[in-house]
Amino acid sequence: MQRHLFLFLLICLCALRSGAVIISGDVSDAVSRSPLSYVAVVNVHTNESVGTDSSGRFMINVEKGQLLEFRKLGYKVLRVRIPSGTIPPYFKLFMHEGPVELPEYDLIARGRDFKKDSLRYYELYRTYLNMPELKGLDVIRHPFSALSKRNRMIWAFQKEFALFEQEKFIDYTFNEKLIEQLTGLKDDSARAYMRAYRPTYEQLRSMSDYGFYSYIKQTVTNFRARARSNRRSAN
Repeated sequence: MQRHLFLFLLICLCALRSGAVIISGDVSDAVSRSPLSYVAVVNVHTNESVGTDSSGRFMINVEKGQLLEFRKLGYKVLRVRIPSGTIPPYFKLFMHEGPVELPEYDLIARGRDFKKDSLRYYELYRTYLNMPELKGLDVIRHPFSALSKRNRMIWAFQKEFALFEQEKFIDYTFNEKLIEQLTGLKDDSARAYMRAYRPTYEQLRSMSDYGFYSYIKQTVTNFRARARSNRRSAN
């Protein structure tokens, strides 16, 4: 009880400082109408995130016009736009079952911090990412857990999330702003080069800074040579 009171007072203090208002509500399954716990509620504009409790309830700071995302494994992402007029004090929301949806991120990621974003996404999905996958003898010892639809969905999500993080790391590292700074290529030329010479996650992790810049220098030289050759062939 004291912990909930402390969290409520903390949210109130943050709201007073920012000019935001506090909304509350509950989230339920659209079919069974049962409350959904551990739903990640994210204010897309401020990156503030909270989770629903065992009764599906939540409280979060918002301002008019902001967008909230509600995410839970096995459910379609629910997006709620805060009205520009009167903001209801309580929201009763329903989520529909659906395939795993990973968060979106900026492909060019100008000025973004990869580590901060990764930590934020990890916090959103901590419950699922920390669940160990059953392998070998553990499958025989715990057959019901190994065959559980929910557990198999979580383990599939873990693999998808790992691939998502790898692709995001490539996009943050091999980005359009850096290519323009190092090579002078921009807009369509930069994007064509990046599609043709996009490194793998393993390549980037194995490269030093010097190796990475050397890779860009060499591949840009090849890209320009091919472009000149194509122009001569066209003429």
